[in-house]
Amino acid sequence: MDTTLTAFIWVWLSLILLINIFAIAGFFVGADSVWAGIQKVQETYSPFNVINWLVELVTLSPAIGAYVWRERRRNRPQTN
Repeated sequence: MDTTLTAFIWVWLSLILLINIFAIAGFFVGADSVWAGIQKVQETYSPFNVINWLVELVTLSPAIGAYVWRERRRNRPQTN
């Protein structure tokens, strides 16, 4: 079960990372200039953009939950 949870965590994190990379690329494709694309990325990923950070947290929550579950499984005493 630990292997399955670890695989899920890695797959989920990889998907979220890939989505963010595509979003950044999309900012540049849809912008009029490179500088406009950079500004859009800075606005979106700014530490003051609380909505974006909340959305990132919600999308990462399945991986966080799987990590917590895996660690609890690993730390419980073995009953054989």
